[in-house]
Amino acid sequence: MTNRILVIGEHGNNVIRDVTWEMVAQMGQIADKFDMDVQATILGHDCEEMGQTLSEYVEHLYYISDVNLSNYTWECYLHALTPLIDKVDPSLIVLGHTAMGVDLGPRLAATLDCSYLADCIDFTFDGDDLVVTRELFGGKLLSKLKVARSNRYCITMRPSGMGETETDKRSVNNFTEITPALDTEGFMTQFLDLLAPPEGDVDITKAEIVIGVGRGVSDKDKVKVVQTLADAVGGVMAATRPVIDSGLLPKERQVGQSGKTVKPKIYIACGISGSSQHIIGMKKSETIVAINSDPKAPIFNIAHFGIIGDLNEIVPVLTSGIQSRK
Repeated sequence: MTNRILVIGEHGNNVIRDVTWEMVAQMGQIADKFDMDVQATILGHDCEEMGQTLSEYVEHLYYISDVNLSNYTWECYLHALTPLIDKVDPSLIVLGHTAMGVDLGPRLAATLDCSYLADCIDFTFDGDDLVVTRELFGGKLLSKLKVARSNRYCITMRPSGMGETETDKRSVNNFTEITPALDTEGFMTQFLDLLAPPEGDVDITKAEIVIGVGRGVSDKDKVKVVQTLADAVGGVMAATRPVIDSGLLPKERQVGQSGKTVKPKIYIACGISGSSQHIIGMKKSETIVAINSDPKAPIFNIAHFGIIGDLNEIVPVLTSGIQSRK
């Protein structure tokens, strides 16, 4: 088994996606611990600047450039990546557990005839054995699996499950541009158009203060009470899936496994019990404050500060205190 890790980077709207930085950061820690090299690849067209930026944080960056790679399709990416992987010969190929990674990862593993592990939140090596950590039953259990030995492994890592996105620069002058010989004739897939969802009134992923509401906020009047608190602290409102499904807040405000991931400086959970599906989307918040009438609510297990009581009584008092200080 070689000592190389290859990260398949993602980008969109001319920006390297956070999942790529997360993978590079965690692979850097693994590489330092087990004396491995972190290499990465970016596929696209007119993306050289992004490739140069990312190249500073890995041992080597391969920029695969072709107009047919301007937008993701599994066939173009697969045919462009296979020759590179044969050349680099990594023992570990890492993709994000994203729409692209979930689609490309198993196809890549099947083509390369190597082991495939999906939706990992952590991994390590035990001698020559790969050990991955995955969640079971919606996060209620953590499972550590020792993978059957293989010359190569392909894994997808869960976004925001990997920790910090900050990483040190590793080297310079390590950028290689590759022009693949892509013949798309006979391909079954073709990129037609990118239909972006309508933009919401706010982007909760960029907010520094997020006020999350759960089942304890069951009607519009209670939403207004919490919104007053959000206005007072300069934050934005978000919600769990049941609140979204009830129509109290729009879909773009959903936090959790089937919604968005937020990492604000402060997350105030109002009436949120703390299901694993929701916690996945906000557990990386710097400070978590939980308000819940149930002292045994799971949200208190991850909260830095907890208030046990009726949010309909507590939230107005908090709001009043903040407004008076202003």
